[in-house]
Order: sequence, then structure tokens, then C-alpha cells
Amino acid sequence: MALAVIMLGACGGWRRAQEFNGWTLYEMPGAAIEAAAFEAAFNPALDAVQAELGEFKRSVDVHAWDGSVRITEYGREHVQATEDGGVHEVPGIGPARIQAYHARGGAFSKSGVFIGAPDAGTAVHELVHARLAEEDPNLPLWFEEGVASILGDGAMYEGRWVADGLACWPLRELREENLGRDEIERLIAIRSTDHVSVRDNVLVHFLGWAVVFDFYREAGSMEYGEWLAELNSGDPVEEVHRRMQRTLNPASEHAWIKRLGDPDPGIRLATAKGLWKLRSRAVLDKLVDAMRREVDPQVRAGLAINALAAAGEISISWRHWRYLREAVEQAMRGVVMSNPLEQEALSKLMGSYSQQGEEQAALEAMRGLSRFWQE
Repeated sequence: MALAVIMLGACGGWRRAQEFNGWTLYEMPGAAIEAAAFEAAFNPALDAVQAELGEFKRSVDVHAWDGSVRITEYGREHVQATEDGGVHEVPGIGPARIQAYHARGGAFSKSGVFIGAPDAGTAVHELVHARLAEEDPNLPLWFEEGVASILGDGAMYEGRWVADGLACWPLRELREENLGRDEIERLIAIRSTDHVSVRDNVLVHFLGWAVVFDFYREAGSMEYGEWLAELNSGDPVEEVHRRMQRTLNPASEHAWIKRLGDPDPGIRLATAKGLWKLRSRAVLDKLVDAMRREVDPQVRAGLAINALAAAGEISISWRHWRYLREAVEQAMRGVVMSNPLEQEALSKLMGSYSQQGEEQAALEAMRGLSRFWQE
């Protein structure tokens, strides 16, 4: 069946749906979107970005539809995905689904954020691009993606976006890629207007994250102007390689995971989210230990969900699996989700682990709890 594609950046076709403080929601005609869901994602996202990067100079246009984004190979066109769900099979990396992008606009295209699902982390990522475009439109692509990846990695806790920064998928993949200096030099030279492969697009994001994360964990705040000046004061390729290697050092990861014991429950939840992607028995044990100590029900649920996901990524003995299941069941007693759909998903998840042959039910339940584990 032929794919029906729609150029999302075209000037016509978008309908103004609702105006909020600092941003305006537009919807694609015929798209089944809920304005309240996008409001719940973008209001805390806007607050988080402005807290780190300063207030926006103008209102942001947010274009919403129900779908994903497709990037054509060796092209920068962004189109609405159809039956393939917007999943790109990235050579050497695996499947990647793109939900949004930011466009600076032009004579025949609209500017703003284009997003296919009301996800707060995705909203933060794209709003970072919108804010940086106001301040410094000439930032290197890889560096800008790094800043967006740091602030867009986190979790919602009691109505606020809490950034974490340790993006576990890029961390794992960069360790396997083992990028050399020649490859780094090629990647940091890529500009937003260049036609590159989907693989290079992904690697630019990953490399940017690794370098900016090293700066971020040192400074504790987003001082990106100073970091860029430091990079440009010497050999950029050498400094990018050095900082990437520092991030990939297991010591950096282990130090960051200590945030599971932070006094702020939002930080504990944001730290736990996505740790399962590291495919590590040691990380699984840390999640379980933190879960046993956790007093906040929502954070305890996040720790339990990530522990179960982590166990599914590695090989563990039946005895260890039984211990984990019992620990999770004990930790989840009395946990009540404020969202009825999440409560239903949690009940199904716990029920699926008490019976054999319920793997599909467990996967479906996990989809309903994606805000706890999906980076």
C-alpha cells in the first residue's frame, strides 16, 4: 500500500485551536487531538525551559497532530508517518521513533514546534530548540541537540517537569559505537541544512548529548555559552572526544545514579526513569534497593516499573526473578495512581506477573505506564 504523506511545515491547513500563556496550539484538520493533554504537557515544559534558558521573547506556535515524523533518507523533509508508525530502522543502532521537530520557518513554511503526541519530555526538547533559535540561531547542530537532549530527559512529578540528563539509550549506543576522532570531526561539522542519513542524524544527537552531559554534571546548571566558548578555545575535536569519553566512563554513570537517594522525590523519579536501558545487573540491584527504601508511592512505582523492565533486558536466574517479583509486589501494595488509566494499567501489570503466559498482557500494561520508563 502506498504511503500518503503530508508536508507538515506547509503554510496552509493548520487550524488555531487554543491560545495559552506563552504558546498557541494549532491542530491539523481531521486530527484527533485533545487540547487538554497538550496543555498538560506544554505548560510545565515551557516553565522548565524558561527556568534554565530564560523567558521566550515571543509566543511559540505548537502544531499538533496524531502521528509521528518521518525523515527521508539523505533528506531533511519531515512528513507525517502513516502505517509504519514513524519508526526508522537505524543501521547499526536499531529502531527509532521520532515524534516531533522544531522548524524555524521560511517564505513557504511555518515556524514552531510540530509534535505528534502530548509528551512533556518531547515538548521540552523541541521548546529548547525554539528558545535557542531566539538567542543564537548559529549554534552548532550537535551542540544544540545536546542541550535539548539533556533538558528533555526527565520525568513529570506532581505537575512539574524534573530534568535528569542521563539519557541511557545514547549512553549504551555510544559505548558500542566507539566513535573515533575522524568520525567525530565529520559529525560535528554537520549543519541543520545538510542532507544526511538517519543514522548520522541520530549520532549527532547522541554525541551532542554525551558532550553537553559532561559539562552539565560539572556545572549543575545550563551554562551553555561558557561551554561552547571553552570548546572553541582549543582543538574542538579533541575536546569533544575527551568529554565524550568522560561521559562514557562507568564512573560517571555510577555517580549520577546516586541521585536515586536525592531528597527531592521528583529527582529520584527522573533518575530511575529509563535506567532499564543500560541492561545492567548492577543497575537492576540499585533500582530494587532504592525501591525497598522509597517512601513516596509514585516514585516507588517508577522504581518498580523500571526494575521489571531491566529484568527483561538481561539474563537472570529463576530464583532472582522470584525474589524481584516478590519485592515488587510488596513495594506496590497500597500504591494508587491519580490517573485512572494508569491505575488500570498498573493492576494489569501486577496481575500479569502473577501468572505464566501473560507476557503480552504485561507489555500492553507497560504501554499504559510509559511516563515512568519511556525516555
